[in-house]
Amino acid sequence: MPSRREGDDYIHHRPRSGDSQAPQQFTWREKSHLALMGFSYLTGLGVHISIVVDKYSLEEPPKNRGLYLTFLLLPHFVAGLKNLQYHYREAHEEEGEDSSLGWAVHLLLFPFSPLIRIYRAWRFGMAEKDDWENGIRFVDEMVTVGVLKLLEVLLGEVPTLCLLVRDDVWGRSADWSDHVLGSPDLVRCGPKCVLEPDNPLGSWTVSRMFFLLAKIAQCVVFYLIAVKQLQRLQNPEHYTHLRGNNAMKGRLNIFAFFLLYTAHFFFIGSRIMGYSMVSAAWGSWVYLIVGGHWLLNIGWHLITILNSGGIAGARSVSSLIMGGVWLITLTNEQGGRQLGRFIMYYLLAFAESAVCGYLWNTGMKGSGDFFAHKAPWSLLIVFMFGLIAHITYYSLCHPGTPAITKQGLLCCSGNRRDPLNSEEDKA
Repeated sequence: MPSRREGDDYIHHRPRSGDSQAPQQFTWREKSHLALMGFSYLTGLGVHISIVVDKYSLEEPPKNRGLYLTFLLLPHFVAGLKNLQYHYREAHEEEGEDSSLGWAVHLLLFPFSPLIRIYRAWRFGMAEKDDWENGIRFVDEMVTVGVLKLLEVLLGEVPTLCLLVRDDVWGRSADWSDHVLGSPDLVRCGPKCVLEPDNPLGSWTVSRMFFLLAKIAQCVVFYLIAVKQLQRLQNPEHYTHLRGNNAMKGRLNIFAFFLLYTAHFFFIGSRIMGYSMVSAAWGSWVYLIVGGHWLLNIGWHLITILNSGGIAGARSVSSLIMGGVWLITLTNEQGGRQLGRFIMYYLLAFAESAVCGYLWNTGMKGSGDFFAHKAPWSLLIVFMFGLIAHITYYSLCHPGTPAITKQGLLCCSGNRRDPLNSEEDKA
């Protein structure tokens, strides 16, 4: 397989493997993941479109209604551009990729680029039986699917869900109060009259929020698993100490997958609750919270890749992207132990939650709002559920044992390394 210049893109690099007897990469687990990703993508697109239609059909539309449409179109445009960048590189580096039909497909399906990559991953996986290198290309495509989906959830589902919680939960506190406690007008009305609520809370109002949150958590876990599998395939010598065949391949058993998914479901839910609370109580102040945390993440990510090779501009763009991704999850593209990073990340997240809760209390003080005292406690409880699930995952299901040694706070994956600066890469 032709080599390419390492470091010109933060994740889309070709894995190395000189073993023609490499273990099979395309198993029933990967088939299930790809099928689930395709289904959730199409279903999520339909749900997202229905949300936009619903908001534009209201007689009294919510404030900043145009943001719903923006967050529907923007992520598909950005992911489409990223997919064209990948295809441009493939067209110059791989035989059979630089065809008019290939370009036509990528341009025609520009808004639905993840579907192209899901199809390519499936095609390479099915062809692994004939050529073991197709298994390597399959893993590479899996990571590409994960990158495109991360861009979509970061720029689309996450802000849309924040708007939904702001408008359909905090913005309709009276409706929720009537739904939970019963309407006082109904009590005064008498036993024989029937009152129809003006803006009833239906199952769709709640289910679509949970669906989007479940989809975001699924995309994040899919990406994390794909990156781990790619890291194991690139540098298997760094993971020979891990317990079990699945751990050495970067795969998770069902229980571990459930714990990791649960951790991200609650943690991402707490981020969305906090941002929507600030947006509801303080409006544009939410951009200061998100922007400040984003800048902090960018600086942190730049420090972690300070000694990496590659083009400086590309590394800066990588930090810009990952600074946004770290708003909802901590990733570890370069491998290595990360217990210290995990602790620091959750301390920052807790501080952010405290700021969001404080701003909410300040903005809602004396308002008598149904959620005035409930929202901060709910935010804390959801955050703690995510933290406990993540701690349980690291304690019971991670292939190594977290430890504190003279080298610092270590966790599970061998010594920290820079795969772009090894002697083999420099040769």
